[in-house]
Order: sequence, then C-alpha cells, then structure tokens
Amino acid sequence: MTTPTDHPYRVADREGEGWLRNGPDDTYTTFPRSGLANMTYEQLEADRGPLRPVVAMAAEDRAELAHSIAQAGKKGMASFLAGLYRTACTLIEDGSSIAVLTSGRPGSWEANLLRGSIAWLGEGISDSRIDESARRKTEDLLYQWTTGPVQVELAEGLVGVLADAAMQAGGWDQITDRWLKNGESLDRWTSRRL
Repeated sequence: MTTPTDHPYRVADREGEGWLRNGPDDTYTTFPRSGLANMTYEQLEADRGPLRPVVAMAAEDRAELAHSIAQAGKKGMASFLAGLYRTACTLIEDGSSIAVLTSGRPGSWEANLLRGSIAWLGEGISDSRIDESARRKTEDLLYQWTTGPVQVELAEGLVGVLADAAMQAGGWDQITDRWLKNGESLDRWTSRRL
C-alpha cells in the first residue's frame, strides 16, 4: 500500500499538464486549467497517465546550456529563442502539448509568459542572428527535458539559465542583440536576470 509521501509532490500527465499534490488527502490539482477536478494519484494515473515526476534541472545540464548561450555572444539569446520555438513546434508536430514547457509551475507568472509569448518569439529570427551550436544545444536539452522519464521544471529554471549565461558573458547586453534588447515580454520574463 502506498502513502501520500510515496507519491511525487508534482507530476506531469501524458498531455504535459502539471499537477500539484494538495496535502494529506493525497489529491492532485492542476492550474490554470480549472475544468479538471482534483484526483487522487491513482485516479490521475488511470485517467491521465503515464505520470512523470517533475524535477529541477540537473546542475550539469543547466551549466552546459548557460555556457552554450554565453559562448554564442550577442547571438546567444536569439539562438536560445529559436531553439525554444523549434522545440515547441516539434512537440506540437509529435502530438504533444506545449504544456510540458510549463508543467513544473503551471500557474506561475513565468509559466504564463513562457506559454503565452516567450515560446513564440523565435519564430521570426533569421538564421544570420543564430549560433547553430547554441540553438542545437537548446533544442536537444529542451526536447530531452520535456519527453524523458521525468519532467524538468522549465518556467523558472530557464530564467536561471539565462541569468547564468549573462553573468558568464559579462552582462545581459553581451548575449542579446539589438532587436531583442527591448522586448517587453522577454524583459519581464528575465527580470531576475542579474
């Protein structure tokens, strides 16, 4: 027999929706989707499984992505955004939901911005503004984080990666080209950057 403490605190369901354990009654709730009722872990597994536990980014992966973005210099942020956009498109083409990008903290303001606008900023970025190595590294890690046996928390974690990249490069302006410096959504999302 399992007890509530045997179950992960946060899980992502097969559609990428994030669920949070409510406490001693061992039910899980999701937000911002309010049309889904609270469920026990067993109900959630039966109705929306398989479930994957939500975990923090591995320190090595976080460092690797931050280094790749920093090494790209002024193309770093554009490369990251292009990789994020391409990953979102791949997930959709594979029949997934981009909810996996925010399942770790689905109701947070970081998740709202990531899901609502940040994930799409890379659509119009020309190849001349992209460092292919940094874009590929972003795509590879994001795809691994959203489709692997565990779901990595990304909404807040990626803000931390970008802050690390900016510090390594010598400041935000060292990883951001002139077209991205004053983007309202991007600026707010990365407001804790340094």
